[in-house]
Amino acid sequence: MHYSLIGAQHEDNPCVMQGYINEQETSLGMTLVSSQVQTFQGYQAQSFTSPSLTMIVLLEGQAQLAGPASITLTPGHGVILLSQEGPSQTARHHAHHNLRGLNLSIGNIDDLADENLADQLRGNLQRRSAYTQRWTIPASLHQGLQALACEQSQGCLQRLLNEGLALQLLAHGLSAIGTHERDAPSLNPRDRALLERVRDYLHQEPGAEHSLHQLAQLACMSPSSLRQKFQQAYGVSVMAYLRRRRMELARQYLEQGWRVQDAAHYVGYRHASNFATAYRHHFGVSPRESI
Repeated sequence: MHYSLIGAQHEDNPCVMQGYINEQETSLGMTLVSSQVQTFQGYQAQSFTSPSLTMIVLLEGQAQLAGPASITLTPGHGVILLSQEGPSQTARHHAHHNLRGLNLSIGNIDDLADENLADQLRGNLQRRSAYTQRWTIPASLHQGLQALACEQSQGCLQRLLNEGLALQLLAHGLSAIGTHERDAPSLNPRDRALLERVRDYLHQEPGAEHSLHQLAQLACMSPSSLRQKFQQAYGVSVMAYLRRRRMELARQYLEQGWRVQDAAHYVGYRHASNFATAYRHHFGVSPRESI
């Protein structure tokens, strides 16, 4: 990788980022990297070589990927990159962001210990020498990845847990490739642009009182069309996306020392009891346990 600073540089704080990055080689021959950092300077990372497969999942923060396709990653979403000696990828990270994410990569398919998996990946690469797809992390996997990204211990049992989650991530990502290709013809570029408008609005204004009818007007669609097409494009319902965004933001505020009542109100919950129920359902712990 080649790293370089971007944007205005803060000479009074020469630190680029602070946090931790864990790297683990799995028994199948994959590399799993989890990171939780705070950025103080904007920076760009460019790869010299492209692994055969890379899966990036963002759990907090925002990142821009540039390469064969330009993609903005937001929490709860990921990107899968297939490359057969394809062009390098560039990721840009802005200053003053908390970043949590995971990166699963396979450098050389021939080095995989599972020959059936290697054959499937070879088949994918034979059909497309370079492929990039953005996808939504299933709710069933999201909570486990959250725990993995926050875990700093490296004991034997933790390594086993990490390997299991890495396999789940790989399976969901490879499955998303086929799903995307089956669904793509029914969503034209205009629909996708309008859906992206709704998704970005929910991400930027999670505390507003959203309704399906109001969001449908923003998308220039009927409520039923928005419900169906949003699920098809992102793999999650409109309101489920909003709940996930609210929970991620609330957790960030609580970790910064906000009171539970204040965090609940800021992300759109008028009653702290409703917020506490939703928070426990999403993270498995109460809001006060996150303070």
